[in-house]
Amino acid sequence: MPDDANNDADVYDAALDPDDAAADATPVDTGALTDAQQTLQQDEQAEAQAAASGDYATANTDAQQAYGASQDVANAGGPDSTDQTWTAAQDESWANWDQETANQDATTAASYDASGNPDDAAIYSSAADNEQGNADNSAEAGEYGDPLGPAEDTVTGVEDAPVEDTAAVDEAPAVDDTAVEDVAPVEDDAAVDDDSSST
Repeated sequence: MPDDANNDADVYDAALDPDDAAADATPVDTGALTDAQQTLQQDEQAEAQAAASGDYATANTDAQQAYGASQDVANAGGPDSTDQTWTAAQDESWANWDQETANQDATTAASYDASGNPDDAAIYSSAADNEQGNADNSAEAGEYGDPLGPAEDTVTGVEDAPVEDTAAVDEAPAVDDTAVEDVAPVEDDAAVDDDSSST
């Protein structure tokens, strides 16, 4: 008969229980989470306003700040939107870069035009238009609230913190356990050289 004192089946460990959501939950710092969510929302709104007005340098700065705030939200136990905010920050960075290039090309075009070189002026003017179009497209892709941009995070409080869904843990993917018939491979007699014709 087994010794009950050494029977591991009688010991309950919550960390090993997949049904115990409290064992897997990330602790939520409600004060830090609320502050970070408000900062994130403010940064996203500022970025959207700057991008909509065509101020891509400011939009880039605001998008970088929103990315930092999204990291703070995730670190405080809130929803992790860092992939989305990082992508928006990259889009705004490209918008700023392309707008700066467009401005340089427009200045060069004006200089060539003033010096009597209309052909060169046209080349740089066309390049400036192209770069400005790229800047506008990138800014729109990174602008919060724009149909092409990321969705704006809304702050409703700590209830946005992730909640362990125990139903998802309990429902493992279905396994196809239908019987597979073992069938021997079909042999192609034409490809076999078995010397049977020599007997």
